[in-house]
Amino acid sequence: MAKEKKDRDDKKAERVLFLWDILGRGGSVNRTEMTEMFGVNIRTASRYIVEIRKYLEKKEERDGIRRELYYDRTDGSYRIRDLENEMISPGELFAIGKILLASRAFHKKELESLLGRLRQSAVLGKGKKEVEEYIKSELFDYLNPKHRKPDIHALWTIARAVHTHHVLSFGYKKQGSHESVPHKVCPEGVLFSEYYFYMLGVPEKEWQSGEKETRVYRVDRMFHLKDTGVGFDVSYSSRLREGAYKNSVQYMYGGEPERIQFLYTGPSVEAVLDRLPTAHQKQLEDGSFLITDRIQGDGILMWLLSQGSRVKVLSPERLRNKWIQEARKIIEASEP
Repeated sequence: MAKEKKDRDDKKAERVLFLWDILGRGGSVNRTEMTEMFGVNIRTASRYIVEIRKYLEKKEERDGIRRELYYDRTDGSYRIRDLENEMISPGELFAIGKILLASRAFHKKELESLLGRLRQSAVLGKGKKEVEEYIKSELFDYLNPKHRKPDIHALWTIARAVHTHHVLSFGYKKQGSHESVPHKVCPEGVLFSEYYFYMLGVPEKEWQSGEKETRVYRVDRMFHLKDTGVGFDVSYSSRLREGAYKNSVQYMYGGEPERIQFLYTGPSVEAVLDRLPTAHQKQLEDGSFLITDRIQGDGILMWLLSQGSRVKVLSPERLRNKWIQEARKIIEASEP
């Protein structure tokens, strides 16, 4: 009797290990297959599933990784889902919270709500409370930005119009203006930069005429946004690549691409390359760096001026002259 029980236990352990080997490699099993494979009934196959669930719980106690044996109704099979890999870790949420706080894109109430929902739905276990403790002091001192709070519905409308190639209509209020002007624009992309969300696009009339110069629109200055449902043609080769565009502009100032060169004598060339991700560097004999890049628009001038005497603009001549003129204005403005 004891020997028969031992044989049954050995067979059970062997079968559970066999199933674990399949599941542990990302495979799936179902009870019908188990009954045919092992010559057992559905009830016995279900007990094997229970044993695997128990083993997963013990394994979680040892290594701290949450796993779940879940039932996939689409094909009636069981699979192991690694919940730690599917959900945001406390460290990741902490980093996301810090980025959101530093971005100053949202008003305080929106930010509190967003971080709270992320914490509740994206983090497992006690990490939720820890993350809240780590960022609550910075959130307490957070001051609302002066711009209008971003309209998330408008952002999504723009994103969908970019994907479907639909013309957008909206009123746009330029800086310093008291009234909005009606626009119809073929949207090309959405970007975030220095506190604001932007839409990139070409006025519909220019798109139709073939003069496709991309314009930049701040989303918080757009009013009564509407997807017109009117389509416009975009070839794959001519589509705007948002990531590439962001790499070549500074402070979202559009313009024609041009090659720039300047000398950098500051302490951290890495900071320059982080600001200008497509730039090339060459260290000179005196320890300075020759920086070369292809940039769009005059936003680069704002950054160059922020570096003070650590940079010397070499080319193009147009940019160098502007840089010198602005430096002289700064000196003149500081004189008594």
